[in-house]
Amino acid sequence: MKNLLLFFFLIFSTNTAFSQEWEVIPYEDITDESLRIISLFEDNEGNVWGGNSFAGRVIRWNGNTWEAINNDVTLMDFESPSVYSIFQDSNDRVLFCSGDGIGVYENDTWSNINTSNADLTYNFAFDGIEHNGVLWFTSRASLVSFDGTTWTTYEIPDANWNALGLAAMDDGRIFVTIANGDPIRRFDNGNWEVFGTDNSSVSSNYQYYVGKVDGETFWFGGPAGKGSLYENGEFTPSSALSNWGMGTDYFTEIAVDGAKDNVWFGSGYGLHHLDGDNWETFDAGNSPMTSSEVLSLMIAQDGKIWFTTENEILIYTPLSTSTTSENLLSSSIKLMPNPATEFLQLNINRLDGTTSQAAQIQIFDFNGKLVLTQQTAGQSSLNLDISHLPTGNYTLEYMDGKSTTTKRFIKQ
Repeated sequence: MKNLLLFFFLIFSTNTAFSQEWEVIPYEDITDESLRIISLFEDNEGNVWGGNSFAGRVIRWNGNTWEAINNDVTLMDFESPSVYSIFQDSNDRVLFCSGDGIGVYENDTWSNINTSNADLTYNFAFDGIEHNGVLWFTSRASLVSFDGTTWTTYEIPDANWNALGLAAMDDGRIFVTIANGDPIRRFDNGNWEVFGTDNSSVSSNYQYYVGKVDGETFWFGGPAGKGSLYENGEFTPSSALSNWGMGTDYFTEIAVDGAKDNVWFGSGYGLHHLDGDNWETFDAGNSPMTSSEVLSLMIAQDGKIWFTTENEILIYTPLSTSTTSENLLSSSIKLMPNPATEFLQLNINRLDGTTSQAAQIQIFDFNGKLVLTQQTAGQSSLNLDISHLPTGNYTLEYMDGKSTTTKRFIKQ
Protein backbone atom coordinates (compact mmCIF):
# COMPACT_ATOMS: atom_id res chain seq x y z
CA MET A 1 0.00 0.00 0.00
CA LYS A 2 1.23 3.46 -0.84
CA ASN A 3 1.96 5.97 1.89
CA LEU A 4 -1.04 7.89 3.17
CA LEU A 5 -1.01 11.63 2.73
CA LEU A 6 -1.32 13.59 5.97
CA PHE A 7 -2.41 17.18 6.38
CA PHE A 8 -2.33 19.20 9.59
CA PHE A 9 -4.09 22.50 10.16
CA LEU A 10 -4.19 24.95 13.05
CA ILE A 11 -7.13 27.32 13.28
CA PHE A 12 -7.27 29.95 16.02
CA SER A 13 -10.16 32.00 17.31
CA THR A 14 -10.32 34.65 20.04
CA ASN A 15 -11.15 32.33 22.94
CA THR A 16 -10.33 28.82 21.74
CA ALA A 17 -7.48 27.12 19.92
CA PHE A 18 -8.54 24.17 17.75
CA SER A 19 -6.00 21.65 16.54
CA GLN A 20 -7.54 19.84 13.58
CA GLU A 21 -5.85 16.82 12.13
CA TRP A 22 -6.64 15.49 8.68
CA GLU A 23 -5.74 12.26 6.96
CA VAL A 24 -6.36 11.96 3.22
CA ILE A 25 -6.42 8.70 1.29
CA PRO A 26 -6.66 9.22 -2.48
CA TYR A 27 -8.56 6.42 -4.17
CA GLU A 28 -5.54 5.54 -6.29
CA ASP A 29 -3.66 4.72 -3.07
CA ILE A 30 -6.20 1.97 -2.42
CA THR A 31 -6.51 0.30 -5.81
CA ASP A 32 -5.94 0.79 -9.51
CA GLU A 33 -9.62 -0.03 -10.06
CA SER A 34 -12.06 2.87 -10.40
CA LEU A 35 -13.50 4.02 -7.09
CA ARG A 36 -16.21 6.47 -6.07
CA ILE A 37 -17.13 5.62 -2.49
CA ILE A 38 -20.74 6.54 -1.63
CA SER A 39 -21.23 4.59 1.62
CA LEU A 40 -19.13 3.99 4.75
CA PHE A 41 -19.58 1.66 7.72
CA GLU A 42 -17.48 0.40 10.64
CA ASP A 43 -18.28 -3.14 11.80
CA ASN A 44 -18.07 -4.62 15.30
CA GLU A 45 -14.47 -5.72 14.74
CA GLY A 46 -13.33 -2.24 13.71
CA ASN A 47 -13.13 -2.91 9.97
CA VAL A 48 -14.18 0.09 7.88
CA TRP A 49 -16.12 -0.78 4.72
CA GLY A 50 -16.73 1.45 1.73
CA GLY A 51 -19.33 0.91 -0.98
CA ASN A 52 -18.58 1.93 -4.56
CA SER A 53 -21.01 3.72 -6.89
CA PHE A 54 -20.67 1.08 -9.64
CA ALA A 55 -19.33 -2.36 -10.57
CA GLY A 56 -20.43 -4.18 -7.40
CA ARG A 57 -17.15 -3.21 -5.74
CA VAL A 58 -16.42 -2.61 -2.03
CA ILE A 59 -13.29 -1.73 -0.08
CA ARG A 60 -12.21 -2.63 3.45
CA TRP A 61 -9.72 -1.15 5.92
CA ASN A 62 -8.65 -3.64 8.61
CA GLY A 63 -6.67 -1.09 10.63
CA ASN A 64 -3.45 -1.69 8.72
CA THR A 65 -4.16 -2.14 5.02
CA TRP A 66 -6.81 -1.47 2.42
CA GLU A 67 -8.37 -4.22 0.36
CA ALA A 68 -10.44 -3.75 -2.80
CA ILE A 69 -13.04 -6.49 -3.32
CA ASN A 70 -14.44 -6.77 -6.83
CA ASN A 71 -17.78 -8.12 -8.01
CA ASP A 72 -16.41 -11.57 -8.81
CA VAL A 73 -16.11 -11.96 -5.02
CA THR A 74 -19.05 -9.85 -3.78
CA LEU A 75 -21.34 -11.52 -6.37
CA MET A 76 -23.07 -8.22 -7.10
CA ASP A 77 -23.64 -7.56 -10.79
CA PHE A 78 -20.81 -5.61 -12.44
CA GLU A 79 -23.10 -3.72 -14.81
CA SER A 80 -25.54 -2.03 -12.49
CA PRO A 81 -25.18 -1.91 -8.72
CA SER A 82 -24.14 0.97 -6.60
CA VAL A 83 -23.53 0.00 -2.97
CA TYR A 84 -25.77 2.62 -1.40
CA SER A 85 -25.50 1.71 2.28
CA ILE A 86 -23.91 -0.84 4.63
CA PHE A 87 -24.92 -2.12 8.06
CA GLN A 88 -24.43 -5.11 10.37
CA ASP A 89 -27.14 -7.29 11.86
CA SER A 90 -27.29 -9.04 15.23
CA ASN A 91 -25.82 -12.19 13.66
CA ASP A 92 -22.69 -10.18 12.75
CA ARG A 93 -23.43 -10.37 9.04
CA VAL A 94 -22.35 -7.26 7.13
CA LEU A 95 -25.10 -6.35 4.65
CA PHE A 96 -24.65 -4.25 1.51
CA CYS A 97 -27.70 -2.54 0.00
CA SER A 98 -27.18 -2.29 -3.74
CA GLY A 99 -28.76 -2.09 -7.17
CA ASP A 100 -28.46 -5.88 -7.40
CA GLY A 101 -30.14 -6.83 -4.15
CA ILE A 102 -28.44 -7.31 -0.79
CA GLY A 103 -24.86 -8.45 -0.56
CA VAL A 104 -24.00 -10.52 2.52
CA TYR A 105 -20.57 -11.00 4.10
CA GLU A 106 -20.50 -13.68 6.79
CA ASN A 107 -17.55 -15.68 8.13
CA ASP A 108 -15.32 -14.67 5.20
CA THR A 109 -17.98 -15.86 2.72
CA TRP A 110 -19.96 -13.73 0.28
CA SER A 111 -23.50 -14.26 -0.99
CA ASN A 112 -26.12 -12.10 -2.66
CA ILE A 113 -29.87 -11.93 -2.03
CA ASN A 114 -32.03 -10.81 -4.96
CA THR A 115 -35.11 -11.81 -6.98
CA SER A 116 -33.35 -14.92 -8.27
CA ASN A 117 -33.14 -16.59 -4.87
CA ALA A 118 -35.58 -14.77 -2.55
CA ASP A 119 -39.18 -13.63 -2.58
CA LEU A 120 -38.33 -10.05 -3.47
CA THR A 121 -40.24 -7.79 -5.84
CA TYR A 122 -37.26 -5.70 -6.95
CA ASN A 123 -33.52 -6.15 -7.38
CA PHE A 124 -32.87 -2.92 -5.51
CA ALA A 125 -32.12 -1.96 -1.91
CA PHE A 126 -31.16 1.59 -0.94
CA ASP A 127 -31.00 1.49 2.87
CA GLY A 128 -31.33 -1.13 5.59
CA ILE A 129 -31.68 -1.44 9.36
CA GLU A 130 -32.43 -4.12 11.93
CA HIS A 131 -35.14 -3.39 14.47
CA ASN A 132 -36.56 -5.78 17.05
CA GLY A 133 -34.99 -8.74 15.29
CA VAL A 134 -36.44 -7.88 11.86
CA LEU A 135 -34.44 -6.64 8.88
CA TRP A 136 -35.95 -3.71 6.97
CA PHE A 137 -34.96 -2.34 3.56
CA THR A 138 -36.12 0.40 1.23
CA SER A 139 -36.64 -0.95 -2.29
CA ARG A 140 -38.01 1.21 -5.11
CA ALA A 141 -41.30 2.72 -3.86
CA SER A 142 -41.66 0.13 -1.12
CA LEU A 143 -40.54 -1.06 2.29
CA VAL A 144 -39.35 -4.67 2.63
CA SER A 145 -39.04 -6.77 5.79
CA PHE A 146 -37.40 -10.10 6.56
CA ASP A 147 -38.17 -11.83 9.86
CA GLY A 148 -35.68 -14.64 9.36
CA THR A 149 -38.13 -16.74 7.39
CA THR A 150 -40.42 -14.59 5.23
CA TRP A 151 -39.81 -11.64 2.95
CA THR A 152 -42.70 -9.13 2.87
CA THR A 153 -43.02 -6.13 0.56
CA TYR A 154 -45.13 -3.13 1.57
CA GLU A 155 -45.80 -0.78 -1.34
CA ILE A 156 -45.86 2.89 -0.32
CA PRO A 157 -49.22 4.42 -1.33
CA ASP A 158 -49.00 7.31 -3.79
CA ALA A 159 -45.20 7.27 -3.86
CA ASN A 160 -43.84 8.47 -7.18
CA TRP A 161 -40.14 8.07 -6.43
CA ASN A 162 -37.69 5.69 -4.80
CA ALA A 163 -37.71 5.25 -1.04
CA LEU A 164 -34.33 6.22 0.43
CA GLY A 165 -33.61 6.42 4.16
CA LEU A 166 -34.84 4.38 7.14
CA ALA A 167 -34.98 5.03 10.89
CA ALA A 168 -36.98 3.15 13.54
CA MET A 169 -38.74 4.60 16.57
CA ASP A 170 -38.77 2.91 19.96
CA ASP A 171 -42.43 1.95 19.50
CA GLY A 172 -41.66 0.09 16.26
CA ARG A 173 -42.88 2.69 13.78
CA ILE A 174 -40.43 3.34 10.93
CA PHE A 175 -39.69 6.62 9.17
CA VAL A 176 -39.06 6.36 5.41
CA THR A 177 -37.67 9.22 3.32
CA ILE A 178 -38.39 9.43 -0.39
CA ALA A 179 -36.63 11.17 -3.27
CA ASN A 180 -37.71 14.15 -5.34
CA GLY A 181 -40.67 15.65 -3.58
CA ASP A 182 -42.66 12.81 -2.05
CA PRO A 183 -43.17 13.68 1.65
CA ILE A 184 -41.80 11.67 4.59
CA ARG A 185 -43.73 8.50 5.36
CA ARG A 186 -44.03 6.56 8.62
CA PHE A 187 -44.90 2.88 8.60
CA ASP A 188 -47.02 1.51 11.46
CA ASN A 189 -47.76 -2.21 11.19
CA GLY A 190 -49.14 -2.05 7.66
CA ASN A 191 -50.49 1.51 7.88
CA TRP A 192 -48.84 4.61 6.45
CA GLU A 193 -48.70 8.17 7.75
CA VAL A 194 -47.62 11.12 5.58
CA PHE A 195 -45.75 14.20 6.85
CA GLY A 196 -45.67 17.10 4.39
CA THR A 197 -45.82 20.85 4.51
CA ASP A 198 -49.63 20.74 4.33
CA ASN A 199 -50.09 18.76 7.56
CA SER A 200 -46.93 19.33 9.61
CA SER A 201 -44.14 21.82 10.31
CA VAL A 202 -41.59 19.88 8.29
CA SER A 203 -39.34 22.30 6.39
CA SER A 204 -39.98 20.82 2.96
CA ASN A 205 -41.63 17.91 1.17
CA TYR A 206 -38.10 17.21 -0.10
CA GLN A 207 -36.50 15.39 2.84
CA TYR A 208 -34.20 12.73 1.43
CA TYR A 209 -32.07 11.72 4.41
CA VAL A 210 -32.71 10.83 8.04
CA GLY A 211 -30.33 10.63 11.00
CA LYS A 212 -31.41 9.00 14.26
CA VAL A 213 -30.58 10.67 17.57
CA ASP A 214 -32.61 8.24 19.69
CA GLY A 215 -35.87 6.34 19.41
CA GLU A 216 -37.92 9.55 19.61
CA THR A 217 -35.64 12.15 18.00
CA PHE A 218 -34.55 12.39 14.37
CA TRP A 219 -32.95 14.80 11.91
CA PHE A 220 -34.14 15.03 8.29
CA GLY A 221 -32.60 16.88 5.36
CA GLY A 222 -33.15 17.66 1.70
CA PRO A 223 -32.25 20.32 -0.87
CA ALA A 224 -31.62 24.05 -0.36
CA GLY A 225 -30.31 23.56 3.19
CA LYS A 226 -33.79 22.75 4.49
CA GLY A 227 -33.55 20.42 7.47
CA SER A 228 -36.08 19.31 10.05
CA LEU A 229 -35.75 18.14 13.65
CA TYR A 230 -38.40 15.68 14.85
CA GLU A 231 -38.82 15.42 18.63
CA ASN A 232 -41.69 15.12 21.08
CA GLY A 233 -43.96 14.14 18.20
CA GLU A 234 -43.44 17.39 16.28
CA PHE A 235 -41.27 18.71 13.45
CA THR A 236 -39.24 21.89 13.82
CA PRO A 237 -38.04 23.36 10.51
CA SER A 238 -34.43 24.50 10.30
CA SER A 239 -35.66 28.02 9.50
CA ALA A 240 -36.92 28.21 13.10
CA LEU A 241 -33.52 27.34 14.56
CA SER A 242 -31.47 30.41 15.45
CA ASN A 243 -28.14 28.61 15.06
CA TRP A 244 -28.82 26.97 11.69
CA GLY A 245 -25.82 27.39 9.37
CA MET A 246 -26.36 25.19 6.32
CA GLY A 247 -27.27 28.01 3.97
CA THR A 248 -28.64 26.64 0.70
CA ASP A 249 -26.46 23.51 0.64
CA TYR A 250 -28.25 20.30 -0.30
CA PHE A 251 -27.92 17.38 2.11
CA THR A 252 -26.09 14.22 1.13
CA GLU A 253 -25.75 12.50 4.53
CA ILE A 254 -26.52 12.91 8.24
CA ALA A 255 -24.46 11.43 11.10
CA VAL A 256 -25.45 11.98 14.75
CA ASP A 257 -22.85 11.90 17.52
CA GLY A 258 -25.08 11.02 20.47
CA ALA A 259 -27.12 14.23 20.81
CA LYS A 260 -29.53 16.30 18.73
CA ASP A 261 -27.15 19.28 18.82
CA ASN A 262 -23.99 17.31 17.95
CA VAL A 263 -24.63 16.41 14.32
CA TRP A 264 -22.56 16.20 11.15
CA PHE A 265 -24.19 17.01 7.83
CA GLY A 266 -22.72 16.11 4.46
CA SER A 267 -23.73 18.40 1.63
CA GLY A 268 -22.99 19.29 -1.94
CA TYR A 269 -20.86 22.21 -0.75
CA GLY A 270 -18.99 20.85 2.24
CA LEU A 271 -19.01 19.11 5.60
CA HIS A 272 -20.98 20.89 8.32
CA HIS A 273 -20.93 20.37 12.09
CA LEU A 274 -23.66 21.55 14.44
CA ASP A 275 -22.13 21.54 17.94
CA GLY A 276 -24.46 23.15 20.44
CA ASP A 277 -24.66 26.80 19.45
CA ASN A 278 -21.55 26.52 17.27
CA TRP A 279 -21.43 25.79 13.56
CA GLU A 280 -18.41 24.99 11.43
CA THR A 281 -18.06 24.15 7.75
CA PHE A 282 -15.21 22.52 5.84
CA ASP A 283 -14.88 22.64 2.09
CA ALA A 284 -12.25 22.64 -0.63
CA GLY A 285 -11.24 26.17 0.35
CA ASN A 286 -10.33 25.58 4.02
CA SER A 287 -9.50 21.87 4.20
CA PRO A 288 -7.67 19.16 2.21
CA MET A 289 -10.87 18.25 0.34
CA THR A 290 -10.24 18.35 -3.42
CA SER A 291 -13.99 18.54 -4.02
CA SER A 292 -16.55 20.14 -1.72
CA GLU A 293 -19.30 17.57 -2.36
CA VAL A 294 -19.51 14.99 0.43
CA LEU A 295 -20.61 11.61 -0.93
CA SER A 296 -20.72 9.63 2.33
CA LEU A 297 -20.19 10.29 6.03
CA MET A 298 -19.57 8.21 9.16
CA ILE A 299 -18.60 8.78 12.81
CA ALA A 300 -16.14 6.04 13.77
CA GLN A 301 -15.99 4.34 17.16
CA ASP A 302 -12.93 6.40 18.12
CA GLY A 303 -14.77 9.66 17.37
CA LYS A 304 -13.03 10.38 14.09
CA ILE A 305 -15.12 11.67 11.21
CA TRP A 306 -14.79 9.68 7.98
CA PHE A 307 -16.19 11.06 4.74
CA THR A 308 -15.62 10.79 1.01
CA THR A 309 -15.54 12.99 -2.07
CA GLU A 310 -15.18 12.21 -5.78
CA ASN A 311 -11.45 11.70 -5.32
CA GLU A 312 -10.60 10.55 -1.81
CA ILE A 313 -11.47 9.34 1.65
CA LEU A 314 -10.85 11.88 4.41
CA ILE A 315 -10.51 11.25 8.14
CA TYR A 316 -10.93 14.27 10.39
CA THR A 317 -9.88 14.23 14.06
CA PRO A 318 -11.35 17.19 15.93
CA LEU A 319 -9.21 18.09 18.94
CA SER A 320 -9.84 21.19 21.03
CA THR A 321 -8.23 22.93 23.99
CA SER A 322 -10.40 25.66 25.42
CA THR A 323 -8.98 28.58 27.41
CA THR A 324 -12.33 29.00 29.16
CA SER A 325 -11.99 27.25 32.55
CA GLU A 326 -15.60 26.09 32.81
CA ASN A 327 -15.22 24.17 29.56
CA LEU A 328 -12.14 22.25 30.69
CA LEU A 329 -12.65 18.56 31.41
CA SER A 330 -12.47 17.80 35.13
CA SER A 331 -11.91 14.05 34.59
CA SER A 332 -10.31 11.75 32.07
CA ILE A 333 -11.39 8.14 31.81
CA LYS A 334 -10.00 4.96 30.37
CA LEU A 335 -12.00 1.85 29.43
CA MET A 336 -10.51 -1.63 29.45
CA PRO A 337 -10.67 -4.11 27.95
CA ASN A 338 -12.02 -2.78 24.69
CA PRO A 339 -13.60 -4.81 23.14
CA ALA A 340 -15.18 -6.18 26.33
CA THR A 341 -17.35 -9.22 27.02
CA GLU A 342 -18.82 -9.38 30.54
CA PHE A 343 -17.23 -6.54 32.52
CA LEU A 344 -15.92 -3.11 31.51
CA GLN A 345 -13.36 -1.54 33.84
CA LEU A 346 -13.59 2.22 34.15
CA ASN A 347 -10.47 4.03 35.42
CA ILE A 348 -11.00 7.69 36.36
CA ASN A 349 -8.28 10.32 36.61
CA ARG A 350 -9.26 13.59 38.29
CA LEU A 351 -7.86 16.60 36.43
CA ASP A 352 -9.07 19.40 38.70
CA GLY A 353 -7.01 18.55 41.79
CA THR A 354 -9.80 16.90 43.77
CA THR A 355 -9.61 13.32 44.99
CA SER A 356 -13.20 12.25 44.49
CA GLN A 357 -16.34 13.40 42.76
CA ALA A 358 -19.81 11.87 42.59
CA ALA A 359 -20.70 11.12 38.99
CA GLN A 360 -23.27 9.49 36.76
CA ILE A 361 -22.40 6.93 34.10
CA GLN A 362 -24.69 6.32 31.13
CA ILE A 363 -24.25 3.85 28.28
CA PHE A 364 -26.03 4.26 24.94
CA ASP A 365 -26.31 1.69 22.18
CA PHE A 366 -25.49 2.28 18.50
CA ASN A 367 -28.97 3.77 17.90
CA GLY A 368 -28.64 6.25 20.78
CA LYS A 369 -30.92 4.33 23.18
CA LEU A 370 -29.99 4.53 26.88
CA VAL A 371 -29.24 0.96 28.03
CA LEU A 372 -27.45 1.40 31.39
CA THR A 373 -27.23 4.05 34.12
CA GLN A 374 -25.01 3.83 37.21
CA GLN A 375 -24.06 6.26 39.95
CA THR A 376 -20.58 6.44 41.48
CA ALA A 377 -19.52 8.05 44.74
CA GLY A 378 -16.12 9.04 43.40
CA GLN A 379 -14.17 5.82 43.00
CA SER A 380 -11.04 5.96 40.88
CA SER A 381 -11.85 2.57 39.40
CA LEU A 382 -14.99 0.49 39.04
CA ASN A 383 -16.28 -2.45 37.04
CA LEU A 384 -19.48 -2.22 35.00
CA ASP A 385 -21.45 -5.41 34.37
CA ILE A 386 -22.27 -5.35 30.64
CA SER A 387 -22.91 -9.10 30.28
CA HIS A 388 -26.61 -8.46 29.54
CA LEU A 389 -25.91 -6.10 26.64
CA PRO A 390 -26.12 -7.44 23.06
CA THR A 391 -22.95 -7.44 21.01
CA GLY A 392 -22.35 -4.16 19.22
CA ASN A 393 -21.01 -0.62 19.48
CA TYR A 394 -21.73 1.54 22.54
CA THR A 395 -21.03 5.03 23.87
CA LEU A 396 -20.25 5.67 27.56
CA GLU A 397 -20.82 9.12 29.06
CA TYR A 398 -19.19 10.02 32.40
CA MET A 399 -20.82 13.14 33.94
CA ASP A 400 -19.34 14.52 37.17
CA GLY A 401 -21.30 17.77 37.46
CA LYS A 402 -18.57 19.91 35.88
CA SER A 403 -18.05 18.25 32.53
CA THR A 404 -18.97 15.23 30.45
CA THR A 405 -16.41 12.79 29.07
CA THR A 406 -17.42 10.42 26.28
CA LYS A 407 -15.80 7.15 25.25
CA ARG A 408 -16.80 4.44 22.79
CA PHE A 409 -16.41 0.71 23.27
CA ILE A 410 -17.36 -2.59 21.65
CA LYS A 411 -19.29 -5.35 23.45
CA GLN A 412 -18.44 -8.81 22.11
